[in-house]
Amino acid sequence: MPTEKHLPIFVYGTLKRGEVRERMWPRGAVLIEEATARGRLFDLGSYPALADGDDVIRGELWHVREEDLPVTLDSLDAIECYGNEEVDLYVRRIIECRTLGGDVRRAYTYLFANPDELDGVLVVMPDDDGFCRWSGRGRQS
Repeated sequence: MPTEKHLPIFVYGTLKRGEVRERMWPRGAVLIEEATARGRLFDLGSYPALADGDDVIRGELWHVREEDLPVTLDSLDAIECYGNEEVDLYVRRIIECRTLGGDVRRAYTYLFANPDELDGVLVVMPDDDGFCRWSGRGRQS
């Protein structure tokens, strides 16, 4: 059982495998699991935003070595504009996720810092399988 200090990281957008920021992870994962989390997913064009909600969001749990977690979180914090700007774009939180195999995991993720600013933004609706997924693959920058 991971400690609060050593948790996987749930990603749902540009940091997933095959997306534009996949190569920005500072350390490789020892395991990547397909997983879901509850929330509301918004499409901001070149990246998504996750807010509180009840939809089932499909993403990935990235497990890094315990000794790599601090540098990984520092790097992801910078990418997500958390804790290094006057105003945060995202905030890092611990949430509950579920692997596709049904195991429950606690994980770090990044939620949109100002959900009131999401009024009128396109909501990513569930697919036929009931999952909300964001993908920037194939988009023009």
